[in-house]
Amino acid sequence: MSLLRLEQVSVAYGAIRALHGVDLEVREGEIVSLLGANGAGKSTILRAVSRMLPLQGGDILLGGRSVRATPAHELVALGVAHVPEGRGIFPSLTVQENLALATWTRRERRHVEEATRRVFRLFPRLAERRTQAGGTLSGGEQQMLAVGRALMTGCRLLLLDEPSMGLSPLLVREVFRAFQEINAEGTTLLLVEQNAHMALKIAHRGCVLENGRIVLEGPAAELAGHPRVREAYLGEAGASSPPCPGTPGSSR
Repeated sequence: MSLLRLEQVSVAYGAIRALHGVDLEVREGEIVSLLGANGAGKSTILRAVSRMLPLQGGDILLGGRSVRATPAHELVALGVAHVPEGRGIFPSLTVQENLALATWTRRERRHVEEATRRVFRLFPRLAERRTQAGGTLSGGEQQMLAVGRALMTGCRLLLLDEPSMGLSPLLVREVFRAFQEINAEGTTLLLVEQNAHMALKIAHRGCVLENGRIVLEGPAAELAGHPRVREAYLGEAGASSPPCPGTPGSSR
């Protein structure tokens, strides 16, 4: 079942077109990874989905309903949470206070308590530091806090923008393990990630963007084996070859 669908989505920053008629589907229960060089349009897709950017053309459907005109704060109540690049936590507030700020759409106290227990189970370090100011946490702990805060909304679609940036390999594995557990518990993930190895390892499907267009897409395992992906994103030698199954049009 389709949870999120982008239909011919175009986005521009002033006179600069960032997305050119992008079609993308994320099915309920999936992890979908977006790969591409800096400036390819990956983060722009997340900002368009979370309604932080206006569309120049096309439409975005959430559960079959158009959200093109839906304000960002209303989208949270519909089950979409966005963890931006840079984390965006409140440094002067404690871990517990950061988490509590995300519960404004949840009316029943028991739901808030259940969400808090879930976050502390996924990220035990946050439980140990619940009274510590967010700004005093390590980079990895701040990333855990940003993800935990998003989960406090009770989201069904979690948008993740470069979650491994600045983290040690050990912390990257820990955070990505949590993503798999979050997904196994029923949350759908749309992941933008420069670490293509980890992104494709946990994803069900993947897409490669170049210059605001999807040029390759398919099952993550097949995409990881594609010579073009191996050479450009996995650091392996490989010659160009035909597009992966499911690639729209040609590979340019």
